Formats: sequence, structure tokens, C-alpha cells
Amino acid sequence: MSELRGLLAELGVEESDIDADSRIRAHLALDSTETVELEAALRARFGVVVDLWDKHDYSLSELEERIARARE
Repeated sequence: MSELRGLLAELGVEESDIDADSRIRAHLALDSTETVELEAALRARFGVVVDLWDKHDYSLSELEERIARARE
């Protein structure tokens, strides 16, 4: 989770707002530019493609699972 936390902090998300159950849209309230930047960073840094505009609002723990599966 520390790498994902760092990535979110780079986007301006407060560390105190970041926990495993935080949802990208509902809790962290990323704007459209930050969402696109997060998608690009997930692809570049972890090799995982995630559609953050999908109906599903990913939690950080779900993103961690996707990253872990991509690294296997």
C-alpha cells in the first residue's frame, strides 16, 4: 500500500485521507485530471490498466489486489 499511498500523495491527496477502505471517487474526490493521472501512473509504475471511470468505485485495497495480480 505504501507505493500506492505515495502515488496518491504525489497527486495531492492528504495522507490522513488514505486508508485501505478509501474509495477513489467517493472518499478521495479526485478531479478528472487527477483520475487520468492516476490511471497513467498505475499503468506506468505497476503495469496495470484500470478503468477508474468504470461504474465501480475502486477502494485502495482493491487497487492493491489488481497491482499484486499484475505483478504475478
